[in-house]
Amino acid sequence: MNDEHQEPHVFRLLQGEALNIHHSPTGHVGRVFCGEGLEAVWVAKQQEVIDSAWFSQPTVDLLIILQGQLRVEFEQAHQASVVLESGDLLVLPPHTRCRAYRWPRDRQEATIFLAINPVRDDRATTMSKTRGEPSQV
Repeated sequence: MNDEHQEPHVFRLLQGEALNIHHSPTGHVGRVFCGEGLEAVWVAKQQEVIDSAWFSQPTVDLLIILQGQLRVEFEQAHQASVVLESGDLLVLPPHTRCRAYRWPRDRQEATIFLAINPVRDDRATTMSKTRGEPSQV
């Protein structure tokens, strides 16, 4: 990646701006950066279904709550569930199996968080070349 040709780019995360957005029943994911060995995405959960499967990553995952509350349950019985609020940062070690959803469940406002994690160099290089105009949720 050639840093000389890159321009600063502002994304309005709470307004749903992203390079691309993936929609699913468990929430919406907007990619805002992928390169230099990192990926950053925002996740919005509003009236989503709770995924019955456990999520885990092979690398550390940082979750920063931007709006609302997020309940995180862990597969391991000795790990207590946590409720995160705006401004909280959760550091998930590699291979930590968990699931996360908007809290409380009857809340109308979306829960939005930023997830940042390392990616393999080949994946980051390929994805960083995919540029586009910001999309809106």
